[in-house]
Amino acid sequence: MRLPLSQKRLMQQSLTITVVTLLMNTAHATSEQDELQQLKMEVKELRTLIERYQVQTLQTHNTSAQVVLPSVVRPAPLQATSSAAKEGLQLTTAAGSEFNLYGFLRADVQYQAKGGSSIFNRIDDVALDDAHQDKMYSSVATSRLGLDFKKQLGQDKVGGKIEVDFRGSNDTLRIRHAYLTYNNWLFGQTTSTFVATDLMPEMLDFNTNLGGATYRNKMVRYQNKITPQTEYFVALEEANDGLSSTKTSIPALTAKLKYNFADNKGTSSLRGLVTERKTEDDSTLAWGVGLGAAYQLSNDLRIMADYYHVEGDGKFVLYSNDSYLIHPATQKIEKNVFDSVAVGATYQLNSKLRSTLGYGVMLSEDNAFAQIALQNRDSNQNQRLQQAWFNVMYSPVNPLTFGVEYVYGERETFTGEKGQDNRVGAMAKYTF
Repeated sequence: MRLPLSQKRLMQQSLTITVVTLLMNTAHATSEQDELQQLKMEVKELRTLIERYQVQTLQTHNTSAQVVLPSVVRPAPLQATSSAAKEGLQLTTAAGSEFNLYGFLRADVQYQAKGGSSIFNRIDDVALDDAHQDKMYSSVATSRLGLDFKKQLGQDKVGGKIEVDFRGSNDTLRIRHAYLTYNNWLFGQTTSTFVATDLMPEMLDFNTNLGGATYRNKMVRYQNKITPQTEYFVALEEANDGLSSTKTSIPALTAKLKYNFADNKGTSSLRGLVTERKTEDDSTLAWGVGLGAAYQLSNDLRIMADYYHVEGDGKFVLYSNDSYLIHPATQKIEKNVFDSVAVGATYQLNSKLRSTLGYGVMLSEDNAFAQIALQNRDSNQNQRLQQAWFNVMYSPVNPLTFGVEYVYGERETFTGEKGQDNRVGAMAKYTF
């Protein structure tokens, strides 16, 4: 059956419209599905970015808390103030130099049953054959005032010290230390390189013990380290021994090799001295060596020992004889030759109380010097000196120290005369 041409065309048009509509609907559906899938992916990426941002924000917050919060609550200013208070008064000048003021006030009293004619140790000059009567002495002249200063100049370090007490003539002001340092160099007056005050047993007596040395001298000195624990010192020092006959014009050469034990257990040193003794008619070489150590055996007990052998010098080591005597016939220099030893132990009873027991001896050689002293009946030269002491130091609070000490000593000259040193001393000191 054939349809009319008009109906056939109408059906074709209808079919075309239907197909196009279906295609459009299908395409629209496909487009919506693609858009939905893309939207899901974008939402997923956005969620991932949000999670990453939250993690980074939390980490940043934690890091900031670790850096900022402790700086707010940490009591650093209080600690710095406390540390500065312990170090003493510190000032900075307009030029940038740092100054540190220190010192102490000290009062001493001594009762001498037998011994010298003045306060403090003079074992080499105590009265012979019990000629001295008992007496009480007191002094505040040992009070001390000091000033340390330093300044950094680029890579260079400049510093120095001025320290005085009142032990000059008639209790006048006396310079103890006055020097300038430039990097490893020192110029001025300070403790001789030949001596070792850090190896001496503690003694309440201001003049310190027999067998020790505290001589302060004018010098030029260089020091440096070989290893972190080993240090050396070399110096040219004033050689004058105080004798009117000495014409020495060249300086004394002194040297020290110092070794510090590990863990701050102690220290040791080897020292040397070479100088000249010269008069109008003769000259000779004077020399000496020193060797000693101090060691912390335990938390409570510290021991120390120091030894000197000296020929031709009576200045650097305490309580020794004159450097030399002149032979009456030949006008030659006859050197004093002696050995001295000091040993001791300090026991820390508790945080406030400590005690020291010490012993010192000086033995002069029986040589031409001794023969001249005997012929001249020279009672100022000693063949043998010995001394023992025991003290107790009490520090109730940090600035204050109180002490009591008993000292016994003996002196014997080349002429056979003898004297005794028997005394008790007490001390009160405020350190600032």
